[in-house]
Amino acid sequence: MGGYNDRMTKPTNKWKRRFWLLAIAWAMTTVAMSFSSVRGVLIIPLYQNDPEAHGEIAYVMADGAAYWERLLAASDLYHWHRIKQIYVLEELESSSYNFVRGQSDTRLQRAIDYLKMRGVPEDAIRSVPIRQNEWLSSRSEAAGVAALPVKFNSIVVVTSPPHTRRSKLCFQRAFAGNAEISVYSATLPSQSAETHFPIWIEYAKLVVYWFFA
Repeated sequence: MGGYNDRMTKPTNKWKRRFWLLAIAWAMTTVAMSFSSVRGVLIIPLYQNDPEAHGEIAYVMADGAAYWERLLAASDLYHWHRIKQIYVLEELESSSYNFVRGQSDTRLQRAIDYLKMRGVPEDAIRSVPIRQNEWLSSRSEAAGVAALPVKFNSIVVVTSPPHTRRSKLCFQRAFAGNAEISVYSATLPSQSAETHFPIWIEYAKLVVYWFFA
């Protein structure tokens, strides 16, 4: 009987050990992922950045909570005389209410106001029409810039760290070698607002864009 009970106890103890090891690993991973520095490290494979980026224009990738950090970075490029104009997406849907104007601003107007607040003159700000019925938004933005009547020899794409590799891919394919494309990260990987969003989604998006953009 003793030998039988021992044989029954050993598998039970083995599964208990596995359960606690998995539980500890999950807890440690959860705690580690709560630090932006750790999440910043996980972003690095998605990250491309040319710190000396310069070109005729800067295009600021739209959408998301990190949009404003991108606009700030684009204004820096303008004041450093690395670009001559800033292009943004022509988002005309109603945004927050403006008590000075007495009406709701569009997202485009908010972007223009923010850049002007950062010292960028309004005549240096341009917009790119939204392309309809596009299911890959970053590809749509790149195609929109490529379709503009004015042509550029060099473009700086400004976006957040997890989007840099994907955005550069879209612009390089949209311009097919007809313009020099560089990408400028608005912040370091550990400092972006994007570090607070699921990172695995960005890896999945990169795979989808690689095959379909």
